Amino acid sequence: MRRLLPGPPVELDPFDAYQDQPDRWLRVGMALSVDGSVTDRQGWTDGLGGEADRRVFRALRAVSDGILVGATTIRTGRVGPHRLPEELRARRAAIGKPAPAPVIVVTRSLRLDWSHRLFTEAASPTIVITCADAMPGWPPGTAAHPLVAGGTEVDLPEAVRRLRTEHGLGQLLCEGGPVLATAMTAAGLVDELCLTIAPALIGAGHHTRPFGHLDRRPDLTLTALYESDGVIFSRYRLLRSGEVQD
Repeated sequence: MRRLLPGPPVELDPFDAYQDQPDRWLRVGMALSVDGSVTDRQGWTDGLGGEADRRVFRALRAVSDGILVGATTIRTGRVGPHRLPEELRARRAAIGKPAPAPVIVVTRSLRLDWSHRLFTEAASPTIVITCADAMPGWPPGTAAHPLVAGGTEVDLPEAVRRLRTEHGLGQLLCEGGPVLATAMTAAGLVDELCLTIAPALIGAGHHTRPFGHLDRRPDLTLTALYESDGVIFSRYRLLRSGEVQD
């Protein structure tokens, strides 16, 4: 992977490039086409970006303490337990993170397939964030760990606080989908946006927007830009209220 900004251009390993943030950091990582869709014509995300994106995807997971995913994405059945190649497991252990990062499912309803491998085969037990009203539907005997935040709706700021204070998960990666990414951003929880720009045009009628409605426009500053196999990887830091762009 070649870093274009900040210059001068230099070759970097994705793991080294993305392990440069504080212990408490929340990223949103998403791939999208040049014309702004986070899904391909078949409605999936893994048709975008190719092997270059998969390398960065694995690196972002490897440097994270927890991987946040929305319930709609989990219901596709395409998200399994976090598994890493041996090399990345060793490099992760070398920076003090020996166990695979748990997948953290955010769901208001607990309407999930509890027989899925995400809940039965995960090396680090899956954490399920939900609200108190949903807990009567918690399945007995599941290996997943519940985290209740909020009464009738999921309280995302409270959930993130408790992931850090109770579970020790400081660096968090939100992989979407768009509903969760939007809610995390609207709640002011996102520190960094990592966008993969795939060299593809999806066209009208097949678009899935990366974000939904936001009450206010977050201000961003571009901190890094990389390229690999024609795929562009951008990193934006979200500015806090009153913060001036560098």
